[in-house]
Amino acid sequence: YLKKINLVPDLIIGDLDSVKKNTLKFFRNKNVKILKIDDQDTTDFEKSLIYCFKNNLNNITVFCATSLRQDHTLNNYSVLKRYYRKLDIKIVTDEFEILFIKNFIKFKYRPNELVSIIALPIAQKITTSGLQFPLSMQNLEFGVREGALNKSVSGLISISFVSGDLLLFKKHFI
Repeated sequence: YLKKINLVPDLIIGDLDSVKKNTLKFFRNKNVKILKIDDQDTTDFEKSLIYCFKNNLNNITVFCATSLRQDHTLNNYSVLKRYYRKLDIKIVTDEFEILFIKNFIKFKYRPNELVSIIALPIAQKITTSGLQFPLSMQNLEFGVREGALNKSVSGLISISFVSGDLLLFKKHFI
């Protein structure tokens, strides 16, 4: 995809099992560092995060982490969960910025826009402000009660919780 849109990365990391040889040659000719990691116990996404962690690269924006393959997308959220307390990391899609909240977040936002929070698997004592359906010291649990499809009612949203893991979906307005 990067070759198609003429975007040249600094580094390509992975087991390289899904990259065509001519694509690798193209990027080698562009002086892109290519790091092949044969480990089959981690995905290429996780290999990249491990590299970032080991090399003190902390402010990470991930593109193309969601797809029509729902198993792939859900797995990427699982990997994201493993690393969000170690790295400042978010996933960006065409519409959303997706990140795990580290117990508190406050952000400016447009009124009447979608905000979703999903516990993976549980987040306890959640309090929100600026949302149509606010929470006050309430719990969310995957498969029991979610906080999806809420709407902003002010220009400032805040979300806090005491324990667990909470995934935030908010529009990025780019």
